[in-house]
Amino acid sequence: MDELDGVILSAIEEIAADKNSELSRAETEALLSRLWQRSFSSVAAVQEKILEQAFVRRGRGLTEAVYSDATERRRLYQYGFSPHVGRRFEEIAPKLRLILEDATQYGTATSQDRFEFFEQMGALLANDRGFGFRGRGTVADSALLADWQGALKWWMGLAGTVRPKPAELRGWQRFVSDNFEFRLGVAAGAVVAQAWSDGAGSALEVPSLEKWRETTGLPWFGFWARELLRWGTLDPFVAFTMAQGLAGTRGEADALKAEFAVWIRGLADKDSEDWIDPQRFLQWVRSRETSLEEDSASPRRIDVKLTGARGTLERYNVLPVQHQESVLWLDPAGFELAQSDQSVLVTASAYRDDFELSQIRGRWSVRRRFHAG
Repeated sequence: MDELDGVILSAIEEIAADKNSELSRAETEALLSRLWQRSFSSVAAVQEKILEQAFVRRGRGLTEAVYSDATERRRLYQYGFSPHVGRRFEEIAPKLRLILEDATQYGTATSQDRFEFFEQMGALLANDRGFGFRGRGTVADSALLADWQGALKWWMGLAGTVRPKPAELRGWQRFVSDNFEFRLGVAAGAVVAQAWSDGAGSALEVPSLEKWRETTGLPWFGFWARELLRWGTLDPFVAFTMAQGLAGTRGEADALKAEFAVWIRGLADKDSEDWIDPQRFLQWVRSRETSLEEDSASPRRIDVKLTGARGTLERYNVLPVQHQESVLWLDPAGFELAQSDQSVLVTASAYRDDFELSQIRGRWSVRRRFHAG
């Protein structure tokens, strides 16, 4: 029944958000009737009419009795769990948020101190039957459940931790994926999403880096928590460089960290948050690209004239199309954004490469970000 409630609640909340108003009883019944008529069950069920009536009746009961508070329905929908599990999760959500709020010094904290934030979050979830950690019922998984902290230390790259034997590696990776990347990551993401929703002026407002901290009231650790669990690292810089394709492994990312550290130490009035601010990471990438362009003797950039782009964005992904004596630069949808003269970078196989249109010191140009060879 809880799974059915989850389907009904999601449908009601998505339509209510689209209308920007609560649905009346008549609107709710009409919505659920239309939804049923478009479902596979409507086509396959022998007793279609009876089941449709039960479906609509349950929806009416859900909004009038079981989950009658519209604000609660909205929260449960945003958490992403089925409603019954969501109510249990709501009991620990404030505690998870406090952990995120306390991580104001995460940027300059030691690896052990950073790990403790994840350990505290995991302890709140671990034993719940709905959103908590799970195993497959095997001896190996039972051991991992009993010492999930050890598996978490290994996954997050904490030095001096016990590592799985080669024969155990697949089981450890499956456990990590199910419980840390997914379950713990979803829990952290649900709390952050609720924080944004509480602070945003509109349900349709799109999150942005510029307003993220002000809107959520959280330090940057809240922004990174789920990504860190995904990439298996305690360092947001490592997660950023791997996600951006600047580094292929944690080791390569660690090597770039020294370069970033030199750059950020040159900034005035920096604090712990600056070390993990994604806006700082992007500024460093842009400064690094500019430096590489200036230091390189090869023609890595092509001067262009904007023809279809207004230049409101900082950068655009583009594709080259040779046209007579010039090159047309198109966006992925096929619209022309700029033109340039022919260049040695635009070869017959250039369609396999990645190009980016951007502005440096007031001049628009295209650079090749990836060469397929």
